[in-house]
Amino acid sequence: MPSLLILATADDDLAAAWERQIPQGRSIVRLTPQSFPGGSRPGFSAVVVLDAAAEAQLPAFLASYPTIYVGEPRSLPFEQARMTHRAKVYLSYDESSRRLSDFIDLLEELAEKQSMVEILVEKSRRAEVTRSVPKQPAPVDTIELWDFLEGAVENLDTRDRLIAEFRRASRQLLHASHAVFFLREGDGFRADRGTSYFGLDDPLVAFLETHPVVIDGTNWDSPADPVAELAVRNRLAMWGARLLVPVHDNGRLLGLIALGVRDDGQPYEDTDRTRAVFFARLLRHFLSRSSQVSRLSQLAEQSALGAKYLPSTLLLAAGETVPRHVPLVVRDLIGRVRRSREVCRISPSADQPFRASAGLMAESNGVWAFWEEASSEVHDAAGRSREERRGLLRELALTLSHELGNALVSLATFRQMKDRPLSAEMAKTLRADIGQLEKLNQRLGMMQNLDEIEPTEMDMRDFVQRLGDSGGIEVEVGPDAVRLIAAEGLLEFAFSSLIESLSENQVGAKQPGLTLQLRSTGSGDELTALLSIKGRNLELEGILPEPVDGAVPNQGRIAVFLAKEILRLHRGEIHAGPGIQGTEILISLRSC
Repeated sequence: MPSLLILATADDDLAAAWERQIPQGRSIVRLTPQSFPGGSRPGFSAVVVLDAAAEAQLPAFLASYPTIYVGEPRSLPFEQARMTHRAKVYLSYDESSRRLSDFIDLLEELAEKQSMVEILVEKSRRAEVTRSVPKQPAPVDTIELWDFLEGAVENLDTRDRLIAEFRRASRQLLHASHAVFFLREGDGFRADRGTSYFGLDDPLVAFLETHPVVIDGTNWDSPADPVAELAVRNRLAMWGARLLVPVHDNGRLLGLIALGVRDDGQPYEDTDRTRAVFFARLLRHFLSRSSQVSRLSQLAEQSALGAKYLPSTLLLAAGETVPRHVPLVVRDLIGRVRRSREVCRISPSADQPFRASAGLMAESNGVWAFWEEASSEVHDAAGRSREERRGLLRELALTLSHELGNALVSLATFRQMKDRPLSAEMAKTLRADIGQLEKLNQRLGMMQNLDEIEPTEMDMRDFVQRLGDSGGIEVEVGPDAVRLIAAEGLLEFAFSSLIESLSENQVGAKQPGLTLQLRSTGSGDELTALLSIKGRNLELEGILPEPVDGAVPNQGRIAVFLAKEILRLHRGEIHAGPGIQGTEILISLRSC
């Protein structure tokens, strides 16, 4: 683990010049009176970059660490430091702003070796000192323990408040002056207070997962591993901690508790370390249950809101009785599910306002059900049905009025001139109007039989080709077959009527100049035939020009009216849309 770099200067510009030369990822500390309130312990590895002007502010314990002395050559402090071998490297201010990086790696290695030697010396010294008779541990106050458990259970649903209770308990039960909890999140461990953080690849994590023991900074009982011990002691110094307690779960490090010195200034005893182990285990269980309780609380809140705003739901065991608050139609639906063993559904209608579904649960052989009140949808659907019916009747009335108007005028004229001979032109007009009435009668008779014609499978390519041949229009079809289940006779009448009306309505065109194009989209039951009629100066009753509110309607031919109804029977639509040659008549058809 790299050593801690301590920059001892009051000059911000000089400190910035030093920091720019230090490689990324190194731990850097600007020396202040609050930087090391508790001094250091054996195993702490650091390199000091000392400004001669700030030497008076340097704590005494840092004088023993490898130092780079920066000052003005031939000045009294600089030359005295050189004569007393105060530092390992001596640089001028100008040299330190350019060459500091040349010495950092070397002094870091020297600091690590020095800290290892200090650790070994400290271990040998402790081994030679006769251990004093351990004191009897003070009994834990039962009231404080119960108070802690009560607070922890009360705040189980919120992790932050739960950690606060454990911090309070660390002062009461472990007599720690302060405690910092590092909890696992994402790719590292973050302190619950401050900005301290270390990643999953930190040597401390690997060491604690391999050796899940409590680490005491003053009484090292871990396996003899100087490198690992050096990494741990650097963390102890940076965090101001005396005791590190890992939180484990089957060899996986879930967190770390860093405890400061004891309140009474004494070292932690064996009983304290044992109590810390149980403290960490209790924290692990509480954190695990806290996440579950938080999730349950969130689900309960969502369920309460769902019961208010979402459809009602019900889960019943195999023999459980349906509650009384369930609507009657839903209770009947649940009974049908239990008898038929199938999923059943009902839709809202004028007789009952509920939309409901129910089915069996394979896991428990029970029944699930949900329902919602949809009376507003029933009301809206009834309103739309009335509007559609009124629109249909209005369109039919306008169409019949147009079709019968000319014929009735001719018949009225004939009645007035019954005592006088008719001219040849008048007789021709009368015969044409009577023919129109006969044709109207035939088409009105077709309206009665629209639903009686049985659909068959047909290829829309052949159908379009026949339309083009009979109507003398250009046809564009694709290479793939477009097979639909449709009433071919009705479709032939519908398209012939549309093409005839479009041809008659083309103003100033010597030839109709219409083009019928066939495309398709989808497959299977969703196969849709897309037909477009192209041409110049297109006009079709009720479609093009598009109807505008308040304008005079242009419905006229009963054949066009029947054609639109035939398209609706085939789940199709007809409307005007933009095309390459101008506005086109777009038609879609599906199997009926």
